[in-house]
Amino acid sequence: MSRKEDILETARELFNELGTQASTTNHIAKAMGISPGNLHYHYKNREEIVRLLYIKMRTETKLPAEELPKSITILREHETLLIEIQWKYRFFFKEMLSLFSRDSELEDIYIKDNIAHRRRIRQVMNNLIIIEELIVSDEQDIDFLVDSISLSWQFYSSFLHTIGQELNALSVQNVIKYTSAAMKPYLKQKDK
Repeated sequence: MSRKEDILETARELFNELGTQASTTNHIAKAMGISPGNLHYHYKNREEIVRLLYIKMRTETKLPAEELPKSITILREHETLLIEIQWKYRFFFKEMLSLFSRDSELEDIYIKDNIAHRRRIRQVMNNLIIIEELIVSDEQDIDFLVDSISLSWQFYSSFLHTIGQELNALSVQNVIKYTSAAMKPYLKQKDK
């Protein structure tokens, strides 16, 4: 692993453990045993590190359009992989809105990605409708379903925090129960 990658990995671990506010570039450098100047040689500031971690996460989660799930079984397998990646970058989902307030460039990237992600979720729902695993005839219902799934994935960690539940690798897996519940009214009768 290169020094730049080591910095990103150390930062990700600190952000997950302490949060981004409590993890300055000086803390990251100290955890690595390098000087702050050495860290700043590679990265301008903490916001750049967060932004690059987000881009790295996005790369790990993005499937080409032709590989989007085409059955509920494959969707559940994909969701399991997404949970692992979300846990790996949990600081981002816990602090998303705060991060945006400190970095408008990150916010702009995320908004653009989120709009594209919503289209991808819509495509997955359309794939399931085509093979008749989902029965949805109303376009507004499809939009509601897509938005419910998107909201669950983006804000589940924050939701757990706001109801006093512990955030851990096991608790975040329950997001699949929420996406499944959102889809349940539209499942073909034999799948319910």
